Amino acid sequence: MKSNQHLKNWKQIVSYRFPHLSLPQVSGLATWSFGMVMTQSSSLTRVSNLIAKVNQEKENTVRQRLKEWYKAGEAKEKIGNKRTSLEVKPGFLTKLEEIGVKNCQNVYCTTIPAV
Repeated sequence: MKSNQHLKNWKQIVSYRFPHLSLPQVSGLATWSFGMVMTQSSSLTRVSNLIAKVNQEKENTVRQRLKEWYKAGEAKEKIGNKRTSLEVKPGFLTKLEEIGVKNCQNVYCTTIPAV
């Protein structure tokens, strides 16, 4: 998976703000949140379309990866029995919104065309 520089920066920010998350959790959360902020939508189709474009990947590949990430806790029967659910605690979304709003105002919204 190639990663656009803006998405890499976003992952670093998410990792810093959520130090208790594993790397796969950070990657999934950062990809979803980046896509949602940039498309102003939580639609799997719109988010996967954007991520596929910025990473120069096939849309269906990205779509499947995003789907597997948000269903990771349910997917224990798949290979990789270390999969865990991400517990969303009070304040989690507020923290995520702060990251998105602050960084979107800085550089991301002006340098990546919306889908």
